[in-house]
Amino acid sequence: MKLFICVILAIIAGTQALTDEQKANWKKWSEACQAEAGVTSETIIKARTGDYNPEDSKLQVHTLCFAKKAGLADDSGEPIIDSFKAKLKRVSDSDEEVDRMIEKCLVKKDTPGETLLRAYKCIIENKPKFTPV
Repeated sequence: MKLFICVILAIIAGTQALTDEQKANWKKWSEACQAEAGVTSETIIKARTGDYNPEDSKLQVHTLCFAKKAGLADDSGEPIIDSFKAKLKRVSDSDEEVDRMIEKCLVKKDTPGETLLRAYKCIIENKPKFTPV
């Protein structure tokens, strides 16, 4: 588990400079959500690189849990658009690009977990430096 967290933090550190507080939150939230979802560390590591099954219900639960803790989803699992916009603005050059990303990536699916998991994949494919913390 600790190795997993170190790997994730190394990946994140390479894409965007995070504060110590953000790193601590990432670790705390990831551990809590992994325990809640029952998803394996390997699955989460693969998901960070886009290698995952979007139908994986455990990964969907993990993503939903993490999004709630990061302020990207409300208690019912609905994406909080303003939060997504604020975090996308950290890696985007324009408000127009952020709006296009929101429209393209935040597409409602059958469940909140699937919506957020697919949104995350879409955002990472288009903005690899995006971090949800």
